Amino acid sequence: MIVVLAWTLLGWACGGASEVYPTDVAAPARHELVYDPDTAVFADLKVPVEPSDASDGVDIDALLANMTIRQKASQMTQMDIYSMMDGDERDPKKALRREVVARYARAGVGSILNSPFAGGPVGGRTGWSASEWRTVIQQIHQIYKEEGAAVPMLYGVDTIHGATYVQGATLFGQPISAAASFNPELVYRMGAVAAKDTLSAGIPWIFSPVLGIAVQPKWSRVYETFGEDPLVSSVMGAALIKGLQSSGKVVACMKHFIGYSNVREGLDRADNVITDWDLVNYYAPSFLAAVRAGVRTAMESYVSVNGVPVIASKKLLVDLLRHDMNFSGLLVSDYSEVDRMYSEHHLVPSVADAVRVTLQETSLDMNMSPDLQDFGDTIESLVANGLITESRLDESVRRILETKRDLGLLDSGYYDEFGHDGMDADEDVGSLADQEDALKMAQESVILLENRNGTLPIDLKKTTSVFVTGPVSDNKGFQCGGWSVFWQGSIDSTLFPNGATFKEAVQSKAAGHAQVDHLEVVDIDGKVNPQDFQRGIQLAAKSDYTLVVLGERNYAEKTGDLLGSMALPAGQLWYLEELSRLNSTKVIIVLVSGRPRLLEGAHDHADAVILSMLPCEQGGQALADVIFGDVNPSARLPITYPSRGTQLLPYFHRVNTRCQPYDECPVQWEFGHGLSYSKFEYSALWLNTTQVHATSGALEVGVTVTNRGTRPGKEVVLLFVAQKFRRASVPETKLLKAFKKLETLAPGASQDVTFVLTPEHWSYYEPHIIGSGFQRRAEPGEFVVSLLPSSTDSSTPPAPRALDDAERSSQTKTRGAPGGMASEVASAAMAAPSVSFYVVP
Repeated sequence: MIVVLAWTLLGWACGGASEVYPTDVAAPARHELVYDPDTAVFADLKVPVEPSDASDGVDIDALLANMTIRQKASQMTQMDIYSMMDGDERDPKKALRREVVARYARAGVGSILNSPFAGGPVGGRTGWSASEWRTVIQQIHQIYKEEGAAVPMLYGVDTIHGATYVQGATLFGQPISAAASFNPELVYRMGAVAAKDTLSAGIPWIFSPVLGIAVQPKWSRVYETFGEDPLVSSVMGAALIKGLQSSGKVVACMKHFIGYSNVREGLDRADNVITDWDLVNYYAPSFLAAVRAGVRTAMESYVSVNGVPVIASKKLLVDLLRHDMNFSGLLVSDYSEVDRMYSEHHLVPSVADAVRVTLQETSLDMNMSPDLQDFGDTIESLVANGLITESRLDESVRRILETKRDLGLLDSGYYDEFGHDGMDADEDVGSLADQEDALKMAQESVILLENRNGTLPIDLKKTTSVFVTGPVSDNKGFQCGGWSVFWQGSIDSTLFPNGATFKEAVQSKAAGHAQVDHLEVVDIDGKVNPQDFQRGIQLAAKSDYTLVVLGERNYAEKTGDLLGSMALPAGQLWYLEELSRLNSTKVIIVLVSGRPRLLEGAHDHADAVILSMLPCEQGGQALADVIFGDVNPSARLPITYPSRGTQLLPYFHRVNTRCQPYDECPVQWEFGHGLSYSKFEYSALWLNTTQVHATSGALEVGVTVTNRGTRPGKEVVLLFVAQKFRRASVPETKLLKAFKKLETLAPGASQDVTFVLTPEHWSYYEPHIIGSGFQRRAEPGEFVVSLLPSSTDSSTPPAPRALDDAERSSQTKTRGAPGGMASEVASAAMAAPSVSFYVVP
């Protein structure tokens, strides 16, 4: 297998005898893939949204020419549906306040967002089905038509891991769980299903994916990300975007541009400090990958970067986003962020000044949730006084109209055709096929962290009793986390019609084999019921296995700020320690949380530890499948799991960072850690050459992966590169440059994997002139390639020579053999999993 990498996103900075060469970043091909399209990773993915045939004749110039300043301001406005609800959400036909919608229509409001149920139940209802949603949106469109609005509104909603606000929709695991699968194809399917269910409700604009890298593990939005690594975030984000946009009728929205994920002390919306080096080499790649994947819209972020709110930053929203990344799509603010420039950031003395600065300094196109009258008045005044030109408004309104055109909203007859397109809105929502996709994702997202003495999997033929306990053992809401049914999530399992709780899945799996007892004993906040505790200890003592399911309360955004310890609630840890004192039962810990929560040694005497992050509805079944051996775990940690709350470093931190090397600053589990029931052997590691030119050529890296276990299993091959010395900036410990998830290998079977690295993999982005276009530099010197998460260290790796054709041929002939590598180089590489190559001028 040859994995050809066309990924041109990460790199390193200038200095010394480095060589400079231009890149194609300033004008990326619209359908360029993160991986080469000839590889299996993205070979079957559809292209992004293209203009509908019926929109070919739409004259956007004519539409702009016929708009007043006020109408253009209204097109740049996005209003929350809360402002137009009548308070009778029980009946969708009576939910709207017609006079408010009519006022928005006459003004020409460009977009509406949100669900009236985002904050929780209303009028005894917890949400709307897809057909009920379409009823409401059809009413809005009808009122727009009756009021003579020339341009339909565009509806947008948050869809983080499935159609959150559409009742009965399939909910996948959260993005952090999806990242643990290291399987972009499953992420693509998640996007396609989420878009289908959201579009069934009549909603074509999806605020997803979250592309920040989770370098601050305390942050309350870690679970919305694809983890801490720039490459994983880039690949998974691109896959999700392609899935979301695969029908040609939905546009995705990359967010939150940029730097949101590095908030101080993990406090949501806090300020942060990011060097330009880090910005372009760590934080920008996932967004650049999204642009290359064809993402159509973007959202800026709540935070300040280096003291400047993103909402006011020309450097970030013009120079970096529009110029360097060549993003030409619609840019929307986060919720009320223009107003917050005045009310929270204190950058300007009035909201009017905030509007002025935003339009003068940035490329923002749409203001989410402003005061409609004030926003329009302000823009009219700014234009009249020469502070804003009408051409600046035209730039933004053009991008809005182009988005609507490409979605078909400007087609002749759109008002009349909406709701009469032959779609049975509820028919395919939550289908069995979609649930099966969600289950596959959940199964490949279960991370086996510890498995002492081969405790897992449990053999039901040799087991008579199992005790299931803990606060997350019987609650699908806790399996899902925030952005699930409601913004803050729900703890009511009845609101999740698909899947099973962990207890239910274990009971089903063990039926006819073993007695399953259940008692929670401790709640999600750590409160222990004294009576239940005594009973729980008794049940555990008499059981062969005790499955303890621990986790954290649901949250979204600021409600999830950890103001104290990162540890799990004290009562949960105390209960776990008490169970671990028992000698008569094997204790298996199952962690369900949206971010790493410290165990503070409470797991030291457990027999096995599993992490599922937030697998949602199908998580209970997936966990049971892994624990009882029907599924061989194949997930890897997409984020470093710290052992102490004072040592929070991503794996790729610089080599001279305090408490290096790792034996002086231990982590609980490293990025990329994950066990299997199989034993995978990496052998015959080779390079096709030991010298490559700084700005041209390619380096092949090969390895043979063999399943030495007794069970079929999947394996994730992770390729890291470390630069030994770098003049421009202290090098990182290592950086993931490629990965590949191998399909199931039978016991004894082998697979050859070859990665092809290009200059993009040993170079870096020039950081100091944001706005002048991305430019790469490559410094000559030694680089180390490693294929295991912990194999790059300060030891001196072997210095292999290039393999000649005969050696390569001999190696191929020995595939699958248990020993006897064909070449001296292969034997050396087998002994040490790291090898060096040299970049020359």
